[in-house]
Amino acid sequence: MVRMAEEQIAWTAVKTGEAVVTSDGATIGKVVEVAALANEDIFHGLVFEHAHSRKHYLAPAADIERITTDAAHLSVTKEQADQYEEFQQLHISRLGLIGVFRWRHFGWKDSNE
Repeated sequence: MVRMAEEQIAWTAVKTGEAVVTSDGATIGKVVEVAALANEDIFHGLVFEHAHSRKHYLAPAADIERITTDAAHLSVTKEQADQYEEFQQLHISRLGLIGVFRWRHFGWKDSNE
C-alpha cells in the first residue's frame, strides 16, 4: 500500500487534537492550542497534552520541523521533548488608549491574545 504524502499546513491552520510526533517517530501527545500572537503573525509554538502525564507542555516554534494535516512534527527526539517544562498560561497586556470620552490617556489594557 502506498501512502500519500502529508500536506503541509501553516500554524494558523492547526487543529486541536492533532498528534505531536518527535523526530524518532514517537507520538508524545496531542495539540491543545497554538501559542501565538495571531494579530501580529508571531508564532511561539504549540501547547500539547503529553500522552502519559496528561500535563500541558510547550513545543517551541524552533523545535517544530513541519506541521501537516495529520500531525505536528518536531525536530527533536522523544528524550529531548520529555525535557520540556510544563506550560504556564500567560496574561498579556498591551499599551493603548484607555479611559472614557475626553479623558482618554495611555495605559495598560487586556489583550485578546
